Amino acid sequence: MQKEELKRRALSIVPLPSHYKLIIEEYSEDERVMFLWVNEQQDESITVELDCTGHLIHLSIETNDTVSKVDSLSIEEKRSSAEQFLLNHYSEALKDLTCSRVIKLSCVERFYFEQFVMDVPLARAGCFIDVDPLGNIVGFTYYGVKTCPEIPSKLVSKEALMEYVRNTLALQLVITKISRDVYNVKKDGLRLVYEVHSFLKFKADVLEPTLTIIHDENDPESYATLPPLPANLMVHEVTNEEIIGITDELEFIREVDTGPDLGIVWRKRSWEMKEKDLSMNSFFKIQSEDTVKAFISKKTGKIQSFGWLHKRLGNLQLSQEACYQIAIDFLLKIIPDYYPYLQRLIRGDEEEDERESVSFIFHAHNQGIFIFDIVMVAVNRTTGQIDYYSGPNFDLDELSQMPSVPAISLEKAYRRFIENIDFQLAWDKDKEDEIESYQLVYQACDRHTRLPIRFIDATTGEIIVSNVY
Repeated sequence: MQKEELKRRALSIVPLPSHYKLIIEEYSEDERVMFLWVNEQQDESITVELDCTGHLIHLSIETNDTVSKVDSLSIEEKRSSAEQFLLNHYSEALKDLTCSRVIKLSCVERFYFEQFVMDVPLARAGCFIDVDPLGNIVGFTYYGVKTCPEIPSKLVSKEALMEYVRNTLALQLVITKISRDVYNVKKDGLRLVYEVHSFLKFKADVLEPTLTIIHDENDPESYATLPPLPANLMVHEVTNEEIIGITDELEFIREVDTGPDLGIVWRKRSWEMKEKDLSMNSFFKIQSEDTVKAFISKKTGKIQSFGWLHKRLGNLQLSQEACYQIAIDFLLKIIPDYYPYLQRLIRGDEEEDERESVSFIFHAHNQGIFIFDIVMVAVNRTTGQIDYYSGPNFDLDELSQMPSVPAISLEKAYRRFIENIDFQLAWDKDKEDEIESYQLVYQACDRHTRLPIRFIDATTGEIIVSNVY
């Protein structure tokens, strides 16, 4: 199809309100076209992606409309709407695809139409469709019907898999933030857990993991304690803008509520877009070129992270050690309460180089227990200023209530894992093959929920599974 035909086709798929403005019209090299319309006043949008023949491959409708539960359709009616939408765009789809599952998201039901081989769904095949309470289609992603993969002539026994796991299972005691959005827990927060450190996905016809970690013995990682906290440390009150380095040559351009944080963007007052069009590249330049972006915690009012996309160059040529001292001074200024918990990650490949900025990574530990959290500081060698900062994501009050000794021993956690593990077949994309293909694998899972076990609670022994693979 020609460009104008594709645009007309996109406009025919979903009713477009007259006050929506087209901001992206992108024709990509992989023969896809994307259109994005927005209602800037209400932060609403409509995205349509087509292939080169005009077939719909992606649709997203983001609105602020609210619907009473009284008006909501039944799940059967929503499924019918999803099926009808699919047939309208791919009339033969239900010959190859089956509506296999539905997931409740925040404002929609997501229906998965999957392609099955050996009663096992192919990864990233078929489609999913999001249906709102009134039966309107507000999301659609189509992966297509794939060529049926080769079926192995024999399968590894589950007994052999179990024996392999017994001999190789690795658990590590850590403190991490567990979220209801990702795991099967009732409450968000920090937990002392045993993390599963083993790859538990196996080729179905060969007893070997499908993923391996390559350790380079010449580039080991280690941790170093930070310089001691000064006894007479004075913490002076400074504004967030002063910490970030905002000056009068920058102007505030927008603020976005992201949930727990406020996203704030500044840009140089003299900035002008040189060549403006409707391409994706132009859109990202308008959004980000020469900007400074920060996320401010709504709970504390303090900086969660910031980054300079506006390039700053000076006349200095600071060494890595000098930059490290600047990073330490910055941490003492911005998060003095967290400073005692941090250790510097030392990478074996660290050496002086000619890059304009040098990054330092810090991991948190509490009484010898690793906290699954990262703090990062990037120092500009030419100015001595902080170009990037990402702070801790855990609460110190909550950390103070964490036990330092697990109630569940490593041996008991090991037994809990072995007692609850099972294996199920899955079709996985073969990442080693340049041509799109699949391989049949066994995935380790919880025998009750059929979901992957990620942690074992070190206080209660609870099995914590991920909601998705």
